[in-house]
Amino acid sequence: MNSTDPSRRTLLFALLASPLARAAGVGLLSIPALLHAADHSAAAHHAAAALTTLGADEAREFTAIAARILPSDDTPGATEGGVIYFIDHVLGSSRSELLEPLRAGLASLQAEAHGSFGVKRFSELDALRQDALLQSIEATPFFETMRFLTLAGMFTLPEYGGNREHVGWDLIGFDHRHAWQPPFGYYDADYLQRGE
Repeated sequence: MNSTDPSRRTLLFALLASPLARAAGVGLLSIPALLHAADHSAAAHHAAAALTTLGADEAREFTAIAARILPSDDTPGATEGGVIYFIDHVLGSSRSELLEPLRAGLASLQAEAHGSFGVKRFSELDALRQDALLQSIEATPFFETMRFLTLAGMFTLPEYGGNREHVGWDLIGFDHRHAWQPPFGYYDADYLQRGE
């Protein structure tokens, strides 16, 4: 599958729209909060610095969850996008009140993984079993928050701590040039020839 595959793009746009529509009910992040979080996580993301809020076990599990929300296949996913740095900062700053509910949701998910499959951690399961567990909690605030944070981290400006090397933007075909030069479209394509 390539980065301009319409079915993949349609899925990503649907995923982006869905959590935003539910944001008010879930108590998720505002745009200023996302930008604040992104600004402070940029240095850590690009330097591959240690996380400041999540412990190693939590980071591994949240990374595994994000990797199933936006999996890596023949295109980059959440892991390549480095969304864990964005998530780490958000949970340690602008939305620290989400940290404990997410920890509780993770503990519940781990208990379900143990009860259903006899493993200690979600990350120990294969992709099919991970997907089955996540599908069973799809309507929970825990999953919706994780999905929103994953998508925000994947598609934010790279300097804000996610979307490493523009992988998110490339995935949806977004042209990330910072400036455009005339002529801008068909209506003025002959601008130079006309001598105007």
